[in-house]
Amino acid sequence: MSDEKMNELIKKAASDPEWMKVFEAFMKWSERASILGWEVEEMASVCMMGYAVGQDPSLQEMVKNMAAISKLGLDIVDD
Repeated sequence: MSDEKMNELIKKAASDPEWMKVFEAFMKWSERASILGWEVEEMASVCMMGYAVGQDPSLQEMVKNMAAISKLGLDIVDD
């Protein structure tokens, strides 16, 4: 990533507290993932999945339902 792009991201984060929270979380957890041996492609895949879910309310509902099923101790089986 270029210095120019990173400076743009930092400016956005400085001007919006919610944006800053996300920026800081990405920095914290991507650093942790690196320490644990995650590959860049793995991190990108998780972020892209999260982005797709954030863009599609039906996916948000599906993820919510899957989490509820998992909390019940049930397996999600696709026959």
